Amino acid sequence: MLEKLIGTLIQSQFGNVRRRAAGVVVEGAALGMLGLAIALLFLGSFFWLAIRVEAWIAAFILAGVALLIALILMLVGRFMMKRQRSGTRDQAAADLDVLSLLSQARGGGDDAKHGTEEPGPALVGAALAAGVLLGRSFKR
Repeated sequence: MLEKLIGTLIQSQFGNVRRRAAGVVVEGAALGMLGLAIALLFLGSFFWLAIRVEAWIAAFILAGVALLIALILMLVGRFMMKRQRSGTRDQAAADLDVLSLLSQARGGGDDAKHGTEEPGPALVGAALAAGVLLGRSFKR
């Protein structure tokens, strides 16, 4: 009984685990083949350049090309990461602004005159909305 319950929970959260594991293996194999193709491309380029110039100059040229590609990929990756972080901060700031606007929306009726305030439906709704908005922004 407990096995079925745990199996159902895993199935609902992660889907078919075996199928996903097989997909990860296939993607890993594809990335390995891509790496092999790139290595063979560089090897072929080295042989082609070694015929035209000396071998050590060809090696330096290919190392420079590989370094340039790596630098470009690193810059693109950093740019993508910075963009995502700033968007999350902006979203959280906007959510807090909405929370402050919602908390100001509660009205001061007779309770404000007597000094005893009970949380009104607007404040409860604001707290609920803030919890949902902040939870969604931190989930990303």
